[in-house]
Amino acid sequence: MGENRENINSQQPVRPGRFMGGGRPAMRGAIEKPKDFKATMKKLLKYLSKYKLGIIIVIIFAIASTIFAIVGPKILGDATTIIFEGVMNIVADNGLGMDYDGIKRIIFLLVGLYLISGMFSYIQTHIMVGISAKVTYNLRESLQAKINKLPLSYFDKKSYGEVLSFITNDIDTVSQNLSQGLTTLITAIATIIGISVMMITISWQMTLVAFLVLPISFGIMTFMMKKSQKYFKSQQEYLGHVNGHIEEMYSNHIIVKAFNGEKKSVEDFNKYNNTLYNSAWKSQFLTGLMHPIMIVIGNLGYVAICILGGYLAANGRITVGNIQSFIQYMRQFTQPIGQIAQSSSVFQTTVAAAERVFNFLEEEEETEDTENPTSIENIIGNVDFKNIRFGYGEDKIVINNFSASVDPGHKIAIVGPTGARKNNNSKIAYEIL
Repeated sequence: MGENRENINSQQPVRPGRFMGGGRPAMRGAIEKPKDFKATMKKLLKYLSKYKLGIIIVIIFAIASTIFAIVGPKILGDATTIIFEGVMNIVADNGLGMDYDGIKRIIFLLVGLYLISGMFSYIQTHIMVGISAKVTYNLRESLQAKINKLPLSYFDKKSYGEVLSFITNDIDTVSQNLSQGLTTLITAIATIIGISVMMITISWQMTLVAFLVLPISFGIMTFMMKKSQKYFKSQQEYLGHVNGHIEEMYSNHIIVKAFNGEKKSVEDFNKYNNTLYNSAWKSQFLTGLMHPIMIVIGNLGYVAICILGGYLAANGRITVGNIQSFIQYMRQFTQPIGQIAQSSSVFQTTVAAAERVFNFLEEEEETEDTENPTSIENIIGNVDFKNIRFGYGEDKIVINNFSASVDPGHKIAIVGPTGARKNNNSKIAYEIL
């Protein structure tokens, strides 16, 4: 070649990528080892930090809504006490009768408290839905920008459907669960704290019995979460595999039919689908056990409270209205624990989906060689390939010792069906078009 001719001469393996049309994307078959739950949560919280003002407002309004709702049973207990004392006055015929004005005041006060609580709840839900929508929008923008920065080798190792699953399934999972799960968690925690304070003001002995339920409930919930986390991770991963396989098979349906690949395609689909089914079934089953277990434990605590409350009332240490209020608080006390148990599946699914999204965003990007750029000045277009070795990876070399000369204005194509051993020099067919 002359001095103006571009030389391409390499004995080194080319970085994995596509070459003249590329190759078929590869599917992963093994389940990746689940990463740290806490680490992924930290990444998600860091991503949410830009919306911290809105989240703080949501927390404040959620707490305010909970406080107004929690005060209700205590005031309702006072109404029960007034009614009980009025009935006793009527029975004793002491001329005092029923305090109807006091009952009316309590009714109007309760209506106002519950209306204010509902208003705060609506506002915090509205703000949280807006934050969730912004997070979804920004995540999709980040993924779109990331796709354009990834090397071609990444798409040779991942199916198109699996990459599409990051943008659709995983981000939708994060978005939908974030708006519901976060507000539920905040409300549940505020409810537990608020109810605990109100119960202590009524009777510390009865509160102590109620608190015995907590370590048992959280111990079971923690155990179930650890057992089910790996299945939630596998569920999200194989959802991507199933989507990727379907997209690949349908987009290349003609090739599958031409080479009688239907049987292999069905076998691969069944393998991915069965793994997805087993993972989803086990994760949902383990999570579904938590709620009925929490109910059983809560009912046992409820029975103990009723017995102790009756004993204290008989000794004149608390009023009948206090018993009624404490029973209501005890019922509400188990509800947020059950909500946390139910929402654990939501958070685990969210973390599993967020982990896949963050892993994608952390993939190594293709860098441009700005230090030693190739000059294209005075190039006529003559190209020589000498002893080229190319592959999608060290274990997938598809071209060995390939040489060709291309004159200006001509094109070279490496042709041949899949499996035609185009990596063998004697089998390479090239033609000048």
